[in-house]
Amino acid sequence: MSPADDGLAARIQRLEDAEAIRDLKMTYARLCDDGYDADGIVALFAEEDVEWVSDVFGTYVGRDAIHEWFDNVDEEIRWALHFMTNPVVTVAPDGQTAKGSFYLLELATMTSLDGGEPDAVIMSAKYADDFVKAGGEWRFKRIHVDFEQTSNLDQGWVRQPFRRREG
Repeated sequence: MSPADDGLAARIQRLEDAEAIRDLKMTYARLCDDGYDADGIVALFAEEDVEWVSDVFGTYVGRDAIHEWFDNVDEEIRWALHFMTNPVVTVAPDGQTAKGSFYLLELATMTSLDGGEPDAVIMSAKYADDFVKAGGEWRFKRIHVDFEQTSNLDQGWVRQPFRRREG
């Protein structure tokens, strides 16, 4: 193989890796939208040294903690539809690690802040994720999501940038 062919093969591999990572993120979103399938979501993570971090919903370190969070999130988030946009994926030169950023627009039904009927909620956030290739497959190493707003739909993000319980 000539050096030019080797360069082309490496570029093609990076493109295929970036597409596999985007697919991984979309699978994550679908599993969240399908009732927060904790088993399915945890299977998307590497085996060790993993975390899921959110400025609104907390930090969960290790597969067991991440599983517990997603197994119970439906107590607060009854229904959700995740729209992942603006993907930027950068595969490291070694082809074994990568970083990705994504925007989130999420519609959700959440438990009421006042104990009444559930609330229609709109959320927006920015993801900054780390990925690792394990056994030839891309997996999450770290999901980090910073929310720009979580607002009841009838209030909007101007009057209620972050919904909070009183007291």
